Amino acid sequence: MMSHPLIRGLVKGRELVYIYGPPGTGKTRIGIHFFNLAGSLGLNPIYVATEAGSLIVARSLEGGSRVARTLDELVKVVCDALVRGSYVVVDTVNSYYRGDPDIYSRRMLAAVLAFMRVTGGLALGQASEFSGVISSPGVRVAERYARVLGYTSRVDDGKFMLRIIKPWEKVLLFKVEGGDLRWL
Repeated sequence: MMSHPLIRGLVKGRELVYIYGPPGTGKTRIGIHFFNLAGSLGLNPIYVATEAGSLIVARSLEGGSRVARTLDELVKVVCDALVRGSYVVVDTVNSYYRGDPDIYSRRMLAAVLAFMRVTGGLALGQASEFSGVISSPGVRVAERYARVLGYTSRVDDGKFMLRIIKPWEKVLLFKVEGGDLRWL
C-alpha cells in the first residue's frame, strides 16, 4: 500500500482527523485507505458504518467493522473501541446529527469525537455545497476535537482533492485505483 507521508504520519501518530465533503467526493475511499493503513501499522482498526452506502463497504472489509444504527449505538461502539485501544474510522459521524440537531445529538457527537481523540482515528462527515461553499452539519463541534480538519471535492477526470484547512493549509490530490487510492 502506497500512502502519502502526511497521511501515514497522521495515522501512525493516532491523530483525530475530521474530513467532510459532498456525496461522491472520495470520503469513503479515504476511510478505507485510513483503515487499511492503520491495519498495516498494527493499530487494530475498526470501521464503523452509519449509513447505507458505508454499510456495503463495511461488510467488504477484512477485520473489524461495525454498524451503528443509532447515535447511542455509535457512542457505545466508539467507547468499546477506546477501551480496546483500537484506531477508529467512522463513516459518517454526523449522520445522526443532521436534520434537526438538538442539544442531545450535539453532546453525543462531542462524546464520540472526544473518545476518538484519545484512541485516534478518522471521522468522515457528510456535507453540502451551496454557491461554491462546502459546509457540514457538526463541523463546529468537530473542529474543537479534531487536530486535523479537511474537506473533499471532485476535481476532474476521476481526480479528487483533499484540502486540509487545520492546522495548516495543504492540498492533496488523489485518484481511486482498484481498491485503494493513488496520491498524486
